[in-house]
Amino acid sequence: MSVAPEDGGRNRIMIYGPKNDGAYIVEFKTADGEALATNVPAGETRVLKHFQERMPYGLFVPDVS
Repeated sequence: MSVAPEDGGRNRIMIYGPKNDGAYIVEFKTADGEALATNVPAGETRVLKHFQERMPYGLFVPDVS
């Protein structure tokens, strides 16, 4: 399971899982602390596994505005 690194006030996308039932949770968090998380059922996780292997500490997303 992935562990979220300290985000230092940056935008971040994290993939947590797999949980005991094989599902994953994807969390989107802004630098301001707003967050949205969604549960992805076990049968729909192939793409998440691919990306989680390549970014085990999450993905920090810069502001482009």
